[in-house]
Amino acid sequence: MLKRFTPIITVVALCWVVFLINNLLWGGQLSHYGVIPRRAGGLPGILWAPFLHGSFKHLLANTAPLLILGGIICARSKSECSAVMAAGILLSGGLTWLCARTASHIGASGLVFCLFGYLASLAYFRRTMGTLLLSALCILGYGGMLRGILPGSTTISWESHVAGLVAGIACAWAAARIAPRSRKNLSTTAPEAPRAIDQIR
Repeated sequence: MLKRFTPIITVVALCWVVFLINNLLWGGQLSHYGVIPRRAGGLPGILWAPFLHGSFKHLLANTAPLLILGGIICARSKSECSAVMAAGILLSGGLTWLCARTASHIGASGLVFCLFGYLASLAYFRRTMGTLLLSALCILGYGGMLRGILPGSTTISWESHVAGLVAGIACAWAAARIAPRSRKNLSTTAPEAPRAIDQIR
């Protein structure tokens, strides 16, 4: 059963390991390697930023929603969760690099907003009773986090929150378009039933 949740457990574990190494051994120097918008040197930060956190409070604030939202997607499908997180990291990081203010943007909050956006918009794109209940529960439980997409404290990357939300909705849209094609391909490639032979041997 735990194998199903491997993707999200791995991501959260990496966040904690990197935080401990960065703050206990390297004095927080890795925090300078986040997403630095519109600079070529800041492009690698798209991959590193979700695993970097500036403080224990920052890490703790992201851990619970990562485990809960990611765990819900893993419960649906381990491969679905892996795909959403990978696409979410790249897309939200890319949008942050393109549009955010100049700073080193770090933290997994962009990924948290991606997972939320994915779950919250599933019902709109798939329109089944299951996704309707899932989206409703997600919005009721975590809808308050949408306040984080509004500009506020200069130390909070609201831009990465917006980018993550957009990335999550885009992932839900893409998943809804891919699923019908997969089902169609399975039905068209199913082997034909053997023909009846009117002969007694």
